[in-house]
Formats: sequence, structure tokens, C-alpha cells
Amino acid sequence: SIDNWGEDALCQFLNGSLYYWDTSAGTGTVAAVVSNAPTTSRFVLVSGTDRHVICFGTETTIASATTQDDMFIRWSDQEDHTDWTPTSTNTAGSQRLTDGSRLISAVRSRGAVLIWSDTALYQMQLIGAPFTFGFQQLGSACGSCGLHAVAESNGRSYWMGTDSFFVFDGSVQKIPCTVEDYVFKDIDEASQKDTFASLNSEFNEVIWFYPSNGSSTIDRCVTYNYQENVWSIGSLPRTSWADKGVYKFPYATSYSPTDTTSTISTINGLTAGRTFMYAQENGNNAEGSALASHITSGDFVIPQSGEKLMSIKKFIPDFKNQNGDVNVELNFKLYPASTAVTQGPYTVSTTTTKVDTRARGRQASLKISTSAVDATWRYGTYRADVQPDGMR
Repeated sequence: SIDNWGEDALCQFLNGSLYYWDTSAGTGTVAAVVSNAPTTSRFVLVSGTDRHVICFGTETTIASATTQDDMFIRWSDQEDHTDWTPTSTNTAGSQRLTDGSRLISAVRSRGAVLIWSDTALYQMQLIGAPFTFGFQQLGSACGSCGLHAVAESNGRSYWMGTDSFFVFDGSVQKIPCTVEDYVFKDIDEASQKDTFASLNSEFNEVIWFYPSNGSSTIDRCVTYNYQENVWSIGSLPRTSWADKGVYKFPYATSYSPTDTTSTISTINGLTAGRTFMYAQENGNNAEGSALASHITSGDFVIPQSGEKLMSIKKFIPDFKNQNGDVNVELNFKLYPASTAVTQGPYTVSTTTTKVDTRARGRQASLKISTSAVDATWRYGTYRADVQPDGMR
């Protein structure tokens, strides 16, 4: 875990030492172990405007690795990352939490630090002398699955648990998820701790990148639009993400453990394993090549048809910001367990007013796709001529 200390950086190795890197020393100077700090901790975070360095899952006795307690918290003196021993004249201190077997993650939120164990959520808030910080349990049976599985936006925190998604906006709530079975029945339990939560604020989205069953690296993503309460799934491997703010677009990275592509600067001793950086939400192509896109709806029916089939004779395209042709498919099933029969794809250009079809089924889904260079589109409202029909 890494956090800013002003313009400098504090870096905590998992179950290791805390390091400090001074930017003014330049890239030729490596980070150094922080003197007087705990020598074994799980992760680190700098509190808000009060600027205390907080080590989580750390030692009950400083510099004694054998006293590491996965539920123990220790913080430094205010504005001093080298003063960790509590005295009557400083604000250093410690606290042990109880609900859980180990601390998993922490983020800064409005006026407090939120802390997740593997089973619970706590709040750590500055209260002043003599205790410096006060602690309050906010929820139980709502632990985080990994260090980076939490995203915070405007006082709301979203996170992935071991089998559910949660939000905290003053109270802990489980987020109803339409793709929950898809995600948690095919997630790699051993590597779930590597899940990375990212914020794409321009589109009101939280994205969790996670490893599918049998994969030791991240290869999938699940996205929650918190403005519209809509879920989507995909296969986009990203191992870190920085939302836009300092930069115009979000930036993300993807790690390949077997790649041998030449690195920008020579890394001595490195035989395989590369990280690639991407400018997200920037342009419509993938480095000049077409960026294929598609969206598929869930199955829909018309209630008034009962056991009858429904017939779709035509549909009216409704695309905005369209550039290039878009393909539309209708997938029909007679029964939920039946194999889908595809009608189409029907090509929709910018001048298409309607598309005639002869399609029937008891339930149907809609798929929209494109794979052309510079193609753009935004979907509007699906309108179709639908009526009950018989088997013949």
C-alpha cells in the first residue's frame, strides 16, 4: 500500500516494513525504512487534515515482529512519521479492534477513516486529547474481500465482500445485484483478495476488476452505475486505476506475468512480467484499430401474451451520436431453458428509419454491436411492433 505524505510517498510492504521516499532526492535515491516505525504491518494510510500515519495489522510492541496482531492499529504523532511511541506530549497511540480475524482495508471518507476487517466495518474519527481517535463499529457481516476492493465517492463507500456488494452512506447496506450469481459463482477464491475497485466518476460508475475461477490474475470486471442502479459485466483486465482529476482521463494498468516486451527503461534481472498503462475513456479506437463494442439486454416478455408467443414485426432504431453502422440482433427462446434462436443481425445506418422483421418467441433479448473503426453510438429507447401470436 502507498499513500502520499505531502509531495513524498509512504510505502508499506504487506507484513513488512514502512518505507519513505523523498521526491526532492530524485529517482536515483531509493526509499528508506522509516525510523522508529513498526517493522511489521499489513497496510498503511495517512489520515485526513490531521496528518497521522496509521499502520494497520501491526505490532503491539514496536520493532518486535513476533507481536504482530492482524487486528491492531497504531498511529504516529501528528505531522511526524518517525514518532510512534505514545507520550504525554504527543498524539501517537494505538487501538485493537475486535470483530474479525484481520484488518483488510481502509479509506479516507468525510471527517473519518473507514476501516474494514474480514467481517465488519469500523469508523476511526479524530476526537482530540487524551485518546486522539475514537472508534465506532458501523456494521457486521460486511467485511471487504481485499485491500483495494473499496472505492469512495463523495462520502459514499462501495466495496466487494466475499459474496456480496455493499455501500455505506451513513448506514451499511447490501447493494441488490442482478449479476451476483455470475460474479461470485465464478470468482477465484484464492485470488479474490487481489480485486481492485475503481471509480469512473464521469459515468457514475464503480468498477471491480477480479480474477475468474481458475485464474491467478485479474481477467474480468463488474460495473455498478450508482446513479441508475444498473449492473454490467465484462472481460477487461486492469490491476490499478486512477480516476480523472489530476489528468483529463482515467489511467489504468494491466499486468501480464509472462510478457517479455521490452521495457521503457532497462530493468536488470527481469526476464518476464510486464505492466502496461492505458488512457481510459479516450477516443473510440484501440491504438488505431477498431474497438469492438456490444451490449445485450436481459430476456423480456409481454405479460398479456400469457402462454402464447409474441411476434415482433418491426422495430424503430433510436440511436444518438451515431457514427457508422450498428448491428442489431433479436434472440428468441420458446422456454427459459431453450437454446436461443437469433434473428439478424440487422444493419442500422444513420438514415435507417425502421427495420422489418418476422420474429417470434415466448421471450426475447436484444443485442447491439459494432466493430468498425471510429464507430460511436448511444442507445435510446427500444420501440417495436409487438403483439401476442400463436404457434403457427
